[in-house]
Amino acid sequence: KNAGKKVGGVTALQRSGYKKRKKCELCGFKAQDKSQMDVLFVDGDLRNTATTNLKTVCANCQRLQGVRRLGWSVGDLVADD
Repeated sequence: KNAGKKVGGVTALQRSGYKKRKKCELCGFKAQDKSQMDVLFVDGDLRNTATTNLKTVCANCQRLQGVRRLGWSVGDLVADD
């Protein structure tokens, strides 16, 4: 029934063959290890693996992109009581 199909957690990104760069495309940070870099889907669609939609970013820029997308700023965040 599933002949020829790989079963398991293979993502669209993995199938696309995209290789992370060694340098952040936003801030220019040069990674010492691949784990310091993430792949950012520019349009937010994790199925859109067009090379124009994929950017290699450092973990810091990835985090900042998430905060910006949510519209948060430092003053908006308040510690829980």
